[in-house]
Amino acid sequence: MLKTNSGSKHRQALDQLFYDVMEEKVSCAIKKGESVINTFDVDVRENDTCFFVEAELPGFTIDNITIVYENSYLSIIAEKHGLDQNEDYDFIRRERRFGIFRRNFLVQNVDNENIKATLKNGVLKIELPKASHTMF
Repeated sequence: MLKTNSGSKHRQALDQLFYDVMEEKVSCAIKKGESVINTFDVDVRENDTCFFVEAELPGFTIDNITIVYENSYLSIIAEKHGLDQNEDYDFIRRERRFGIFRRNFLVQNVDNENIKATLKNGVLKIELPKASHTMF
């Protein structure tokens, strides 16, 4: 039987909202030359047994992505390298972003031994099974 606490869910949603707002403010505020903290689009869903995270990461390979679950936070870190700066040309327009892309999510009650991830067609899918609790 899965025990849920609606107050806990509301607290988790508020914590995530605060984290997202602060992350966005930092992303917009920190700029050094051409370096900017990069982010990517993510959907987070859940059912009775799992949390599901889908992240859009086109142009990345699985070797360039690190997934960490620690202290109830899921971190997705992806790195994309740019073109060699020694090339003999100037950009007319440069829209593609390079560097380190990172997102963090508060996801509590996870069975961290059974997290699964796949990357297909530029979409990273992470399945985080919920930890089961036995009631006495």
